[in-house]
Amino acid sequence: MNEIQRIPVWSRALRIAHWVMAVAVVVLIATGWRMESEPLPASTLLDDHFLAAAFLIPAILLRIYLLFFGTDTDHISDCEPDGNRLRSAAAVLKYYFSLGRSPLPNWYAHNPLWGPVYLLLFLFLLMQIISGAFQQSHPYLGMVNLHDIHIIGAYVITGFTVVHVVAVFLHDLGGSGSDISAMINGHRIFVLKKPVTTQQSGDTQSVSLDALKRSLKNKKKHSNDGG
Repeated sequence: MNEIQRIPVWSRALRIAHWVMAVAVVVLIATGWRMESEPLPASTLLDDHFLAAAFLIPAILLRIYLLFFGTDTDHISDCEPDGNRLRSAAAVLKYYFSLGRSPLPNWYAHNPLWGPVYLLLFLFLLMQIISGAFQQSHPYLGMVNLHDIHIIGAYVITGFTVVHVVAVFLHDLGGSGSDISAMINGHRIFVLKKPVTTQQSGDTQSVSLDALKRSLKNKKKHSNDGG
């Protein structure tokens, strides 16, 4: 018989950083593209853009701090690929390409496909902050136009945002981990099987929670296996 467990996965600090970054990025995208389309953008548009950036900066700094000094799923080790995560990432890609007909693998915290992408996103966000802050006073960094860098970064982050939102909704539809509500209340739902086995069930896979937790490289930081 399947056992359902609701396990705390995301810390409060990570969730705060996530949602502040999410809202700030959406505002920055909207105001940024409007400023590019208007020859003389209104001062209120500029103010809104800079205000969103002012919220983004401490949020991304908090998230980077958690990557290196946080514990459990806050830590960078939960985003780094390894053999097990690469196999799961391939299964996630197969789920996408099959339009949801292939089983969606389960995972403990960060999606095995998207975890490394998040690290790349943080790098682009830092690049946006630096290029946005200095493009007026120092428009060129050597031969590189900082405004052009800022525009390229905006394209990348806009594309990531659209794909990420679609993917999260697909995961909630095809999986059992309640990904959207988990980023609000911090808890994910796991469908477990006793005895410990890996068994396909509908569009998801039921696995042991211990097996999922072993996907975390930072295992020594877990004091409770949650199972």
